[in-house]
Amino acid sequence: MQANLVLLAQGTELIGRLSDESYNCQLAVCFNSTLGGHFRHVVEHYQGLLAAIASGDIDYENRERNSRIETDPDYALAVVQQLKTGLMKLATDGAEDRPMRMKSETGDGGWLGTSLGRELEFLISHTVHHYALMAVIAGQQDAALPVDFGLAPSTLKFQRTENAACAR
Repeated sequence: MQANLVLLAQGTELIGRLSDESYNCQLAVCFNSTLGGHFRHVVEHYQGLLAAIASGDIDYENRERNSRIETDPDYALAVVQQLKTGLMKLATDGAEDRPMRMKSETGDGGWLGTSLGRELEFLISHTVHHYALMAVIAGQQDAALPVDFGLAPSTLKFQRTENAACAR
């Protein structure tokens, strides 16, 4: 869960550096998507997981698609603060092995067995994927990126290992 919190902090750091114009700027080379659009997508997946804690049933496709998160960076940052609070509460509960079900996005749309810990791992991968796209958009706008933004934890671990080996 710590990696999820670190990723959300990276996102808030980037969003906090951007103007409203940059947050909402469509970039043709990224299918006319915006930083705000990718950030909303990430945020809503975390919201979906936290909302599913009570029932145990996660349906990532059935989400609000809140345009205010996509277009208003200050509002988006406030929502992320709520997510971080929710994740920290889960961390104190120690419930990562909690069984859950996830609605399949393919086939018949049935339910698949999963766990809170597995879904947190999914959200790490999903977030990094969208952050990498956000890095492209931000880079095209010459925005300064937080260190390690859009890099997977496994990539960072490998880079640390390689750097340590080179230092010997």
